[in-house]
Amino acid sequence: MIRSTFRTTFTILLAGTLALFLAACGGGEAPEGDSAESESGGATTEQSADVDREITLQPEGNQMKYATTELTVEAGETVRLVFENIAESPSMVHNVLILNTDDEEVVERVGTAGQSAGQSEGYVPDDDAIIAHTPLAQPGETVEVTFTAPEEPGEYTYVCTYPGHWAMMQGTLVVEG
Repeated sequence: MIRSTFRTTFTILLAGTLALFLAACGGGEAPEGDSAESESGGATTEQSADVDREITLQPEGNQMKYATTELTVEAGETVRLVFENIAESPSMVHNVLILNTDDEEVVERVGTAGQSAGQSEGYVPDDDAIIAHTPLAQPGETVEVTFTAPEEPGEYTYVCTYPGHWAMMQGTLVVEG
């Protein structure tokens, strides 16, 4: 009788503990501030444990165009940029280079130098204007890079340097103070 009561009590306590554990781990909304997700035009931002902000960027289908042409971050924060190449056309290979300026001459210099850098370098030239870059993303592939946003608030260009893309495939990284 004592053994049966012990088993019943133990089973009830175990079931209650398991129910509390499952309720604490699953579903529900994250507390405010833990995840700042916003989706618009193919970009998602959220916070992660090892970075201050995670941004997901996509192309505009099979076009030489980013779906989102303006991303906003805070000065000095650690950013993980995830590029999801949702394109299906084999010619829509892309990368993302973040530059330390929005000067059009520098953007053109880096963009045209990408072709000279060649496929073996991922069409990423050796240029001091580059803050960070993703590897090339084939259609259907996802790549990422983690970098520290500039300390200086302002506007910085991001661009695809796959041959022929840079002139049309650009966006602005807005760094807020």
